[in-house]
Amino acid sequence: MSWTPVVVPVERIREKASKPLFRELDGAETPVVIEGAVEDWPAVRTWSPSVLREKLGDVAVRYKVSESGAHPDFRSATPPRSFRVESAPFSDFLASITEGPRERRARNLFTGDEQFLLRHRRGQVEIHPTLTSLLEDVRMSEVVPEARVYTVWGWFSGPGVRTWLHYDNNGCHNLNVQLTGGKRCWLFPPHELRRLAPFPLGGANPAYNCSQIDVDAPDFERFPELGAVRGFSAELTAGDVLFIPANYWHTFVHDGELNANVNFWWKPERPLADPVALRQALIDAAATARALAGADTTDTDAASLLARLDRALVEREPGW
Repeated sequence: MSWTPVVVPVERIREKASKPLFRELDGAETPVVIEGAVEDWPAVRTWSPSVLREKLGDVAVRYKVSESGAHPDFRSATPPRSFRVESAPFSDFLASITEGPRERRARNLFTGDEQFLLRHRRGQVEIHPTLTSLLEDVRMSEVVPEARVYTVWGWFSGPGVRTWLHYDNNGCHNLNVQLTGGKRCWLFPPHELRRLAPFPLGGANPAYNCSQIDVDAPDFERFPELGAVRGFSAELTAGDVLFIPANYWHTFVHDGELNANVNFWWKPERPLADPVALRQALIDAAATARALAGADTTDTDAASLLARLDRALVEREPGW
């Protein structure tokens, strides 16, 4: 049985990407689509399988693998297969998502999890040495001031990919820039944390920022509050930009013969105190404490306390 949440279309505006627009978005609390904001970027005008093959053909890349087309593949039988990763020359990966039977082309997905494009940490900018040619075709300075950039990711996929319902655990706003192909998405505000049932801290699944709910085949008996979830829907085509506020839940379906996207993340100017932000702070603190204690250290009392705190945060009434 599929799930049709109560969603309203994301507001759409028509404006070119610019620093003034960035400043407006920095304080926004709801998603917005900026139509055609980057339609004149070289990546939008020129990227095709042949152009990308020429740019990166022999470059070795790592990418996600999912037999079901859901990424991560939480529909799989075992946790290791949920996070399966393979490596190949980019040309071979590109063939796997653009050629052959359509039902197999959602199997592989390249994201910045495996190889970022750019990241900015402690005042230092690092650009991935084998992917610099991709950055040459996007005009980053038009959308995010360099000093505010946290991470830039590239995404490549074929039609049919489903990114699992999740929130970004970096606490950043996200400009999701569609370069080729299109996407359909649902977005839900942070206060829907309880109803969207994240994997619990201390449980078997370490993807704590992901929902336990498969939106394509939800279990209404297990998650009876799904019918009360409220959110937004959006559709993107090449040249559009989707602003996703920090800590918003989202899930995408990728369309088009070749789907290419670049994401720009940056930290909000003011710290956030919504349910997702508070929960992620707990998760980050637990990870730091474990790292300081040593990877082989196990404190069952502390682990139990963290799990109880996590349940208390998630089970709070929506809207707090």
